[in-house]
Amino acid sequence: MTNKTTTTFALCAAMLMAGLPMASRAGEIPENLKGTGEVVVATAGGAFEEAQKKAWFEPFTRDTGIKVVTVPSTAKLLASAKLGQPEADVSNINGGEVPTWIDNNALEKLDYTYFSKETLAGLPDFMRGEYGLGSFYYSVVVAYNTSKFPKEHPSNWVDFYNVKAFPGKRSLPNCDLMLYGALLEGALIGDGVPKDKLYPLDMDRAFAKLKEIKPNVGRWWATGADAPQSLIGGEVDMAAAWNGRIITAKKQGAQLELSWDQSLLQYDDWIVLKNAANKDNAFKLLAYISRPEAQAAFAQAIPYGPVNKDAFKLLPKELAEILPGAPGIMEKQIVQNYDWWVQRGADGRTNYDVAIERCTAFLSQ
Repeated sequence: MTNKTTTTFALCAAMLMAGLPMASRAGEIPENLKGTGEVVVATAGGAFEEAQKKAWFEPFTRDTGIKVVTVPSTAKLLASAKLGQPEADVSNINGGEVPTWIDNNALEKLDYTYFSKETLAGLPDFMRGEYGLGSFYYSVVVAYNTSKFPKEHPSNWVDFYNVKAFPGKRSLPNCDLMLYGALLEGALIGDGVPKDKLYPLDMDRAFAKLKEIKPNVGRWWATGADAPQSLIGGEVDMAAAWNGRIITAKKQGAQLELSWDQSLLQYDDWIVLKNAANKDNAFKLLAYISRPEAQAAFAQAIPYGPVNKDAFKLLPKELAEILPGAPGIMEKQIVQNYDWWVQRGADGRTNYDVAIERCTAFLSQ
């Protein structure tokens, strides 16, 4: 899991529940998931790891007999897998990073024979990759200060880029967070590109739109906390922001709101590292935590969207209504196409490499 997504809900530690929902304990555990020994999971720590332990790891050990050992997720993890001596069996990474690991021959193909038919049916096709399995959802949304927009407010990227109808300062991600902040996608949608025509991204058009909005940008944010802070402090009136940051700020009394319309749906993936010492147990763990009961338990422990759509049926209505990927929300969202970002041109550079170069030049002007 990246530092960006790790910190998205860092302020939600207080929401961790002492007890899990009964749904997480329901149902018989298939015999093929039971075993002995251990599985080593690289995790990001903090509130995120606490939620993983409560919703996934401790129940997995209880129900299967397999011990879960956690180790810190570090930059050395990829290098260790490339050397054939991985420091862990399983890890969470941003979905956009999976191709890089594949290119480095650092991953095992996932074995879905451990998954029940019911579990697989609940997972969207794009969450069931050959090397990456969806872990949870989060989103980049249009957020705004309700004291500035008490009635008519920006509802999508078209509104965000319409400075005549919605005057005021904006906040957008800087170049370092261009991909994870959906900078180019938001600009293109704001310029009227239909969501089914968004990819491949037209960089010329995107940067032209950003040049147009640039005088109205009050802050180019460098961390997930910047967007809500700039809204609360009055530095800007609307912002591209991660949904969890805005929801957390609202719970703390901030006069902020968000819109799911045209929001970019993002996700982290589970991966099994090449030559994992406990490969079979790793597959068992992934099959176990992908069940709707386990997915619902995790969403109750920390507010990320579950990737198994059947988990939403097990969640309280008030929680399901604020999670990315939920029924009624998913239909308004656009899945960010990580595959496009890592595609290489004739010169060997990825689309991401080209976009970073152009973004850096753009902001330096």
